[in-house]
Amino acid sequence: MRPIFGEKDTPYEEARVVVLPVPYDLSLSFLPGARRGPAAILEASQELEPFLLELGVAPEEAGIHAAQAVPWVAGSAEESHRLIREEALRHLRAGKWVVALGGDHSITHPLVQAHREALGPFSILHVDAHADLYPEWQGSVYSHASPFYRLVQEGFSVVQVGLRAVSRESLALIREKGLGFFPAHRIRKEGLPLREILAALGERVYVSFDFDALDPSVMPSVGTPLPDGLTYREAVDLLSALFQEKEVVGMDFVELSPNGQFHAEMTAAQLVYHAIGLKALQAGWLSREADHI
Repeated sequence: MRPIFGEKDTPYEEARVVVLPVPYDLSLSFLPGARRGPAAILEASQELEPFLLELGVAPEEAGIHAAQAVPWVAGSAEESHRLIREEALRHLRAGKWVVALGGDHSITHPLVQAHREALGPFSILHVDAHADLYPEWQGSVYSHASPFYRLVQEGFSVVQVGLRAVSRESLALIREKGLGFFPAHRIRKEGLPLREILAALGERVYVSFDFDALDPSVMPSVGTPLPDGLTYREAVDLLSALFQEKEVVGMDFVELSPNGQFHAEMTAAQLVYHAIGLKALQAGWLSREADHI
């Protein structure tokens, strides 16, 4: 059965947005199951109300096509990542705006590489509970704990928001490289510093959103849950401010690990759908209905 995001699937040739399932999770180091995340989000999305009251649009009307899941190769992270990069690149070269659904956070590296090859330079907004800045983890440079170390070494400008777990070594790297750094404890005390976050980013931005950035009370179904995370409203306000002022070139949402708590899957699907709506407004694909509340 072909995947569908939401109630309505637009034929590929007519779609502006491609939702790309990437069920690779071979690098997880704690709770397993992120390979089931993309399918769970797709299933939950079919229960969403198509019209978003807050945005005054029905994002599906911009044209959303759910692609077939990217295959992965058991025992070969390198080959699996190559397949992810090539599949994303195929859609980007066809002029699609790509929203990838993971899978573990290691998939961000090949996705970002594909976007840079197709679209040129941009900065990265990394929303997460963890810094993911280890040079390697459990003997692998392809770990879900390492993608942003590799991207920083490749010259990407990275801004990190919502972090609660950072090693001394990672903190030293953040300071050495001058990364934007907005940890959760600061947000709890001072509020979400939207102006500072936006100022730290370039004009073109790729967003990588790990669902464990959200507090476990909102998002319990993740591989490595930590307390004191972002609220759903803070996540929406962050994305709203970003789309209002920047060109968002692509996104990934990763590390949903379905565990029988369907409200988490609905929350994930709603956030993805909301982000698509924000892009549709930013790009001029849709306009707010004048009489929406």
